[in-house]
Amino acid sequence: MNVTLFFTYGISIDDWNTAGLISREIAIYEKMYLENGVEFNFITYGDKKDLNRIDVNGIKIYPIYTRMKYSKNKYIRIIKSLAIPFIFRDVLRTSSIFKTNQLKGSWVAILSKIIYRNPLIIRTGYDSLKWSKFEQRGIVYTFFIKLLTKFSLSLSDQYNVTTLSDKEFLNRKFKVNKNIQIRPNYINQEIFTDYEQERINELLFVGRLEDQKNIRFLIDEYKSYQLPKLNIIGDGFYKDELQYEITHNNLNINLIGKVPNYDLPNFYNKYKYFILCSKYEGNPKTLLEAMSSGSIVIGNNVEGIKSIIENNKNGFLINCEKGDLEKVLKLAINKQFDLTRIKQNSINYVNHNHSLENLTKMELKDYDRLLSIKGR
Repeated sequence: MNVTLFFTYGISIDDWNTAGLISREIAIYEKMYLENGVEFNFITYGDKKDLNRIDVNGIKIYPIYTRMKYSKNKYIRIIKSLAIPFIFRDVLRTSSIFKTNQLKGSWVAILSKIIYRNPLIIRTGYDSLKWSKFEQRGIVYTFFIKLLTKFSLSLSDQYNVTTLSDKEFLNRKFKVNKNIQIRPNYINQEIFTDYEQERINELLFVGRLEDQKNIRFLIDEYKSYQLPKLNIIGDGFYKDELQYEITHNNLNINLIGKVPNYDLPNFYNKYKYFILCSKYEGNPKTLLEAMSSGSIVIGNNVEGIKSIIENNKNGFLINCEKGDLEKVLKLAINKQFDLTRIKQNSINYVNHNHSLENLTKMELKDYDRLLSIKGR
């Protein structure tokens, strides 16, 4: 069996490497090759630098800018992407199944399906249409995403979402559900595990320093209250502002910066608490990684987080209003909760719902089912 994975539009393996994400992103594909012999083609938006980033025999890399010239004009790049199914016909003709890594760029996979008549799985880590409203995108962008979602739902053989709320949203919006499947994000528990070591009574945040992650709430809490030290891993638009606030107000915050994904288990196991105060989320991997590692997680009571955290059972939900973080930490530190039970419940939750082993089995069953339908 040979599966072609179309990368998210504009993303290369070199981008994954820069973010330290390669090992996390390829884990499921490497496992399927090593244990089941499934081979993969990765069609990426990179150049020759992508060719030497992954050393797995069953994964072949095909950067588009080794076969076409890169354009500085973003509109020309989109138009040129329509040539991918023709330029890579030698690869696509030998594939059994097509799959996307996200909705963005799915037009290439849809065109490939029409030409080569292979089953197509559209994967979405989050619902782009819903997020376009959260992010208050313009009318043109929202219309484009709506149109792309509609075509992807209609022309794919299976449309994967990570949460029940995303499935319900699409059912309401487009009145279809026959091919929508819930396939949550996976966690490699061989890497993200509880070291059972003594932890520092401090907080950890891991994520992009962007408005969506609600960094301003954390700054304001640390301006107003004496809280355990907050350690922040990440980079982004608000990095300089955050550093200024820390220095100018002498905040009890340690800005660590970027850390490769494979080094994160050391940080999850170092600090007792993990905080995710995002304004909205899809199926946040950092939250799941922290839970799998045995962190006591605290999250904003919003979509994407409240579907994972059950308050006082496997973590704590707060409304991210003034004083909320101070209140829950005071109760936790004063042993008003059974933190040992909460920690074990969070590990069990990830074991049951997000293990790499279980998600690999689901993926293989999807492939077999789609190929059996094709063969009828």
